[in-house]
Amino acid sequence: MKKLAIFLIAAIALFSFSCNKYCTCNKYIDGELDKDYKNEFVKESSKGCEDFGNVQEIDGILYEIKCK
Repeated sequence: MKKLAIFLIAAIALFSFSCNKYCTCNKYIDGELDKDYKNEFVKESSKGCEDFGNVQEIDGILYEIKCK
């Protein structure tokens, strides 16, 4: 019984430290939110969510991906 209690405590501690962090990204076209685009993913690196965004200008139209 004592071993089972120790195992449960260790499992709970391990689970609490392995929580996934999610990033949510939105796309903006010339400053307007593109409601058809939605991207959510598990952040598996030490980079911040903001580092996954980007900005491009194609044919005079500004495309931005902002993540948080």
